[in-house]
Amino acid sequence: MSSCTRPCAPRRGFGARVRTLFAAAVVAIGIAAPNASAQGTPPTINWSGPQGGPFPTATTVLPVANPMALTVRWRAFQSTPWLTATATSRTIAPNGTLDITVGIDPTAAASLAVGSYTADIAYRDRATLQWNVLWHLVLDVQPAQLAVDVAPAAPLQVQGPQGGPFSPMGANYTLTNTGNVPVSWGATSDQTWASIAGSNVGLLSPGQSAIVHVDLDSGVLNAFQVGSYTATLDFRRRSDGLLLGSRTIALTVDPAAPASGWTPLSPSPDTRSVFVSSSTGNDANNGLSSGTPKRTIAAAKALLRNGYPDWLLLKCGDTWDESLGQWIVSGRSSTEPTVITNYGTGERPYLRTGNGDGITAIAAGTSPSSINNVAIVGLHMKAHTYVGNGEPSGVNWMIQSSGLLVEDCLIEGYQINVSVPGYGGHKYAIQVRRNVIADAFSTTGTVGHGIYMANAHDVLIEENVLDHNGWSETVPGATPSIFRHGIYIQSGSGTCSNVTVRRNIIANSASHGLHLRPGGVAEDNLFLRNSISLSLGGGNEPNPGGVSVVARGNVVLDGKNIDAANPRGWGIDLANINSGTVAYNIVANQTLASFPIPFNLYGNSSGLGVHDTVFEHNIVSNWGGSVNVAGTSTQLTSILFRNNDFNSTIDTDQLIEHTTASNTAAIDSVQNRFFSINVPTAWMRSGSTNLSLSGWKNLVGDTTSTTIPTGAYADPGRTIATYNQSLGGAASYSAFMTEARRQSKANWRPQYSASAAIGYFRAGFGLVVP
Repeated sequence: MSSCTRPCAPRRGFGARVRTLFAAAVVAIGIAAPNASAQGTPPTINWSGPQGGPFPTATTVLPVANPMALTVRWRAFQSTPWLTATATSRTIAPNGTLDITVGIDPTAAASLAVGSYTADIAYRDRATLQWNVLWHLVLDVQPAQLAVDVAPAAPLQVQGPQGGPFSPMGANYTLTNTGNVPVSWGATSDQTWASIAGSNVGLLSPGQSAIVHVDLDSGVLNAFQVGSYTATLDFRRRSDGLLLGSRTIALTVDPAAPASGWTPLSPSPDTRSVFVSSSTGNDANNGLSSGTPKRTIAAAKALLRNGYPDWLLLKCGDTWDESLGQWIVSGRSSTEPTVITNYGTGERPYLRTGNGDGITAIAAGTSPSSINNVAIVGLHMKAHTYVGNGEPSGVNWMIQSSGLLVEDCLIEGYQINVSVPGYGGHKYAIQVRRNVIADAFSTTGTVGHGIYMANAHDVLIEENVLDHNGWSETVPGATPSIFRHGIYIQSGSGTCSNVTVRRNIIANSASHGLHLRPGGVAEDNLFLRNSISLSLGGGNEPNPGGVSVVARGNVVLDGKNIDAANPRGWGIDLANINSGTVAYNIVANQTLASFPIPFNLYGNSSGLGVHDTVFEHNIVSNWGGSVNVAGTSTQLTSILFRNNDFNSTIDTDQLIEHTTASNTAAIDSVQNRFFSINVPTAWMRSGSTNLSLSGWKNLVGDTTSTTIPTGAYADPGRTIATYNQSLGGAASYSAFMTEARRQSKANWRPQYSASAAIGYFRAGFGLVVP
C-alpha cells in the first residue's frame, strides 16, 4: 500500500496515480481529464439496510474512462471495511475504459451503528491537482423495524344451524413483512375445530407475503350445541415466541329449524283426519279426534275417502299386530295427498306385520286401476315373524301410480323393505326420504333388498340410512349372495328412468350398496363396508345403447367380501355406459376385503362397454388393488382421467391395470398424481407388462401427471370410527351405525347424516367440492 501524503512523482512521465480512500476519502484514478465539477453533480449509488443486517448482496459495476491518448496505470486500495471493491493493478489503454465493481461487506456492515456512511470514487486532475468525484457511494444503516401485517383484520364470522352446514368453512390470512428485517414466523390455533391447512411456518424477507389457510372441521362443528364459540389464531416469531398478530374466529351455532329438510305436509280445509290408537282407542268411537280414536287400523281406514286429502293418524308409542293392508285410496293431487302418519309424542307407531306386507297397493278386489298421491310418513313396520317363510315387503307398490312419498319411516326385516316392482304398470314421482331401511333378507331366490324398483320413473332416494340389507346372521339360509343389495334399481324391460340417489348412508349390504343399472345420478352418498359399493350400468339385461351416469361427491370407505367363495371389495363399478361423469369421489382405507378394486371399468361385460366418460378430482387412497381397465379398444373409448389422485401405501398392486394392452388407447390422462410403495418400474401394468409411471404416461399421451408429494393430505387415515369419536362417541363402526339407525324426525341429528360425515372425510384429504 502506498504511503504517499503528498503528490507522488509521475511514473514513466505520465504523472498518474491511483488511491482508494473511504470514509471521508476517495478512490483516486490519476487521469488528466476535465474537472468533474464542470460535468455537474456526480451520480450516487445508494444502499440501505437495518442495523445488524441484512444488507444488499448485489454488487454494482462502475465504469471509468481514460479520455487521454496515453496509457494510465492504476492501483486501488481499500480502507473502509463496509465497502468491497476490486483491488488490483491494471492499466487503462488510451481512450479505454475500466470497470470497478463495488458492493457491501455484510459482516462489516452488520457491525455499524445507525447512521449514514459515504465514500467517493474520484480522480486527481494532473494540471490542477484537484480531486474530482466520479461516483458518490452512500450506505444508510437504519434502525431495525420488526413489523408484520396480518390481513384481514376483522374476525372471521362463521354461522350455521345446529348440525350444520356452516359457512364459511375456511379462510385465507395474508402475512406481509412490512418491516426491514426478516421474520421467521409460525401459526397456531387454540381449537382443534380450526386448523392450519398446509405449512404453518415460514420465513418472510422484507416486503414478502405468505398465505396461511385455515380449515374448519365440519365433523366437529356439526356436533356442537347451540351457542357461541371462539378460536384464536396466533402468529408468532419462532425464535422467541414474540406475538406478531392474532385473529379471532367467531362461531355461532343457531337452533336448527325443527322441520328443516322434511317434506311439508298440511291438511286442507276439507281434510278428514282419522285417529287410531291401540292403547286408548275403541272401534265404537267415531275416530275423528285424538280423544275419540279408533282401535284398529282396519276400522279407521274405512272412514277415508278416495280422491280427498284425508289423513290417517296412528298414535305415537302404540303397537299393532296389524298391517295397513291393501291401500285403495288416492289423494286429491300432488299438493293435497292422502297421508298416513302419526300424532302425539314418543316413538313411531309400531306395526308388527308377521310375515306379510306392511302396506300393499295392487289393482285387485275393490281397488281402482291406479293409486295416486299417497304419503306414508313416520311409521315403524317390521315383519316380526318372518324367517324366510314368505315374500313380505314393508311397502309393496304394485299398481300404476303417480306420487308416492315414503318418509321418516323405520322399515325392517322384510324380504324387500321398500318394493316398487315392475308388476302392475309404471309408477311415477316416487320419493323415499329420510327413512331407516334395515335388515332385509331372503333365504331363496334373487331377492332380499333394502329398496327394489322397476318401471319406476322420476325417482328420488334421499338421506336414508340403509343398513345390513340382503342377509341375516340369525336366520338359517339367509346368507349374503351376489343377488342381494342395499338398493337395486332395475334396467332392461323393467327399466327405471330419471333416478337420483343422494346423501344416503348405505352400509353393510350383502352385495351391492347401490346397483344403479339404468343410470342416473348418485351423489354425496356415504358407502360403508359394502361388497360392491356403487355399480353403474351393467346387469344381465342391459339397456340397449348403454346408459348415462353421474357419480359425484360420494365417499366409499372399507369394503368386504360377499362370502368366502365371492371375494369382493369393489368401490365404483361401471359397465354399459354411453356417457358418464365420475367426479369428486373418495375411495379410501379398505381393510376387510380380499379382492379390492377401487374403480372397475368393465368393458367386456354384456352391453355396450364404457365410453365418453370423465374421471376427475377423485381420490383413491389405500384401498388396495388396482384400477381395473378391462375390455378391448372398441369396448372402451374416450375415457379421460383428469386431476385424480391414486395413492397406495398398503400393497404393491399396480395402481392401474389394463387387462388388455390395446385398451391403453382408450385412456387420456391429464394432471393426475400417483404414488405407490411398489418398485418404480411396476406402478402400472398393461397386458402382461409392468410399467413405470413414465412408461404408462407415454402410452396414454400424458405429459402433465406427477407423483403425490409427501404430506399432501392433512389426515388421510380417517375412518367412520374416528368420526364417531370426534362426535364424543365410541371409536367404532358399530357405534356410529347404532346412532345412525336412531335417526327420525323427532330425533334428527345432522351429525349422523351422510353430509356431515362426508364433510369430515373431505377435510382429511383437503378435497373441496364446488
